[in-house]
Amino acid sequence: MCRLFCLASLLVLAVATTVLAQQSAPKIIAVKAGRVLDVRTGQMISNAFILIEGDRITAVGPNLTVPAGAEVIDLKGMTLLPGLIDCHTHLTFEPSQMGYSSLGISVPRSALTGAKNARITLEAGFTAVRNVGAGGYADIALRDAINA
Repeated sequence: MCRLFCLASLLVLAVATTVLAQQSAPKIIAVKAGRVLDVRTGQMISNAFILIEGDRITAVGPNLTVPAGAEVIDLKGMTLLPGLIDCHTHLTFEPSQMGYSSLGISVPRSALTGAKNARITLEAGFTAVRNVGAGGYADIALRDAINA
């Protein structure tokens, strides 16, 4: 009886380990691009692939082997470049509200303005910013909301 119980326990453990290993394997994505900017050399790479495993870029180049089962995203007519960084932004500021018209703007309202401006900034190719000057920690609330 003990042997049967031990064998059954080992079988359950083996199946559970196999299932967990399959679930934790990172998803692989291969992005096919017409051109990719190599920021180290300043050169454009034509007909390049970008391999992504989980949340990490693992390889970039023109002659990469795409792993079996990888999801392929075809952007062969596009030029890809790393995200841009803007080190001096005022995301929570609305240029149309200067002087007296800026009086009475609440912290929640400026955080919402920041969300709008963050989307515009992201769509322009900037993936990281340093916000300078925001009242009532609206920029911190915006950062936390984006991370959430």
